[in-house]
Amino acid sequence: MKVLIILISCYSFSFANIFDIKSYQANFQQIVTNNSQKEILYNGKIFLNNTGDILWKYTDPLIKNVFISKKEVIIDEPELEQVIITKMDKSLNLIKILKESTKIDANTYENTINKTKYIIKTKNNKLKTIMYTDSIDNKVKINFTNAKLNKQIKSSMFKFTAPLHYDIIRK
Repeated sequence: MKVLIILISCYSFSFANIFDIKSYQANFQQIVTNNSQKEILYNGKIFLNNTGDILWKYTDPLIKNVFISKKEVIIDEPELEQVIITKMDKSLNLIKILKESTKIDANTYENTINKTKYIIKTKNNKLKTIMYTDSIDNKVKINFTNAKLNKQIKSSMFKFTAPLHYDIIRK
């Protein structure tokens, strides 16, 4: 769960030079490497709207949808028929986070939030990679491809209603 919240924050920095964000969507590959150098690969799509709502749609190796708003994180796990709902300790002002990223060189930005340092790589003013070390010392690298900026995304995409047969876990 903590890793997902960190992903939310680090994703935000990708637009450090692009302030007029109406929406963003892209494919992603997330590589998590533990202390034993074992890697786990995740693939999916990410969607962001100008209100700061985010949807991470994991497609491989498992199906999972992570809905993030200013107030809560909802993890939909269809294969387990369960949803985990967690209230956010602090609201994330994604636009502010974007604007406060520091440019290190032509294609590199960084920002530190809650003692976690994020390195953001861009190419041709497009997000390519975010890297950081999470709270349990996993190295996380997220690569983005096929990005679409400011294409209309229906607001209903960021809403989730659990099916009646789901187990609901509140944290």
